[in-house]
Amino acid sequence: MACGGGEGDDGEEESSEEEDEGVPDTGDGLGMGDCADSCGTPGCGECPEGPTMIAVDVEGGGVQIDATEVSNAAYAPMLEVVFDASVLPAGCDWKSAFEPEGWADELVGELPVVGVDWCDAAVYCAWVGKSLCGDVAGGPASYETAEDPVTDLWYRACSNDGARDYPYASSYEPEACNGGDAGLDDLQAVGSMASCEGGLSGLFDMSGNVWEWTDACEVSGGDFDTPCRRRGGSRHSDEDNLRCAVNSTRPRSDRDNAVGFRCCVSP
Repeated sequence: MACGGGEGDDGEEESSEEEDEGVPDTGDGLGMGDCADSCGTPGCGECPEGPTMIAVDVEGGGVQIDATEVSNAAYAPMLEVVFDASVLPAGCDWKSAFEPEGWADELVGELPVVGVDWCDAAVYCAWVGKSLCGDVAGGPASYETAEDPVTDLWYRACSNDGARDYPYASSYEPEACNGGDAGLDDLQAVGSMASCEGGLSGLFDMSGNVWEWTDACEVSGGDFDTPCRRRGGSRHSDEDNLRCAVNSTRPRSDRDNAVGFRCCVSP
């Protein structure tokens, strides 16, 4: 997964980024397990203390997005749950476990979880009663367009309803978020950079730190090679790849040390 390939929304190839390659979890699938529902229900474990949620202004209300990426501390409780195969979304029947690539007990809890594939992220969001960020009205976002603030929930929140190129402003600020030009060269605790707030009040890290999986895949089913969209850039990203509108796709089984996620709620 050393980042190469994929295209931005302007058709230009993404710049190369220093992401460590992981090993896809292309196993034999889950078997029968204790949990076929969400956290807090029998057999499904206690609900973690995850990110607070920020309301997204849409007609009728009911749309929210996590204030930050999901952290290691918030993700860890899911690894104690024995899931039933019925929790797997379409296209994820090859999944056999949800432990991220490079997971270890000594990981810093406040850092964003990385090394997760699209299916890990989708199952986690469903487990906590949310979903991967997709269409504003619910369900997957369009794979064909990455910058429609009317329908794409993640882009709407990042761009302040299409008004900004970056979450904090319409012009690039190299040190505002944890991108390649910030000089930090490491993951930062979720929500710890006050300058990386936007496009909504209380919303952090929509640019840089880690790429974020979203619910926008080439087909709704597919398999481990089906491309899905990730957004926002990472700590390695340049100015272009840190825009709200950047359109980067990877196989849904892709796992590396610069990709995490956040969850959303739609009607």
